[in-house]
Amino acid sequence: MADLKTLREEVIEASRQIVSSGIMTKSLHGNLSLKLPSGDAFLLTAGGSLADMQPENIALFALDGTLIEGTVMPVGAEIVQMHAIVYRTRPEFGGVVHTHSPFATGFAVAGKEIPGAYEAMVRNGMVEGVPVAGYGPRGSQQSVENIEAVLRAHEAIKALLLENHGVLTFAESVGAAVRANQVVEESAEIILYANNLGGAKPIPSEMITATRERAASFSAAGAYSSETPSQA
Repeated sequence: MADLKTLREEVIEASRQIVSSGIMTKSLHGNLSLKLPSGDAFLLTAGGSLADMQPENIALFALDGTLIEGTVMPVGAEIVQMHAIVYRTRPEFGGVVHTHSPFATGFAVAGKEIPGAYEAMVRNGMVEGVPVAGYGPRGSQQSVENIEAVLRAHEAIKALLLENHGVLTFAESVGAAVRANQVVEESAEIILYANNLGGAKPIPSEMITATRERAASFSAAGAYSSETPSQA
């Protein structure tokens, strides 16, 4: 099995990053998970707050949601399947983050998707915007089935809104899922401002493709410097 101590430290660092970003609600309530490199289990923060996360607050689960190691508080037990269904449905993802970040949660409470009208969303793989999974009680079978349906219906997303609840983001790693959550919150805030100016203007589909291709080409080229490389 992978070095669980190191992986727990990665979860703790991701928790610090999202708390320090300032996008959390005042309670700092949320949870995040990291899928093990073996692909058959995941670590999950097992309490209600992401503040001051400690190794003993991170439990290990099988992909079916069975507890393998650790202790889970009731508030954590409720959301195990919310994370597990992402890994079972979309095995390419290695990290999941759930928050109630205020602007994005405003869209969730209104039952409105966040359109892909902001370039940062497109550059971060949210080509289809952020759709809404219908309401079901927190972590219930109904809620899990609604999440699964959205994951299967939308391939080009890194996030979805939980109606009347909050935000769920997912990516190749837990760090990338944290960044996706930050992008979603920033996008929600900006689009709400745009709505006061007549509404967000959609990015044309051909420009979405061009934006993605341009970002990929610069990423592939890597960093460069004004300094001339040594010829030694």
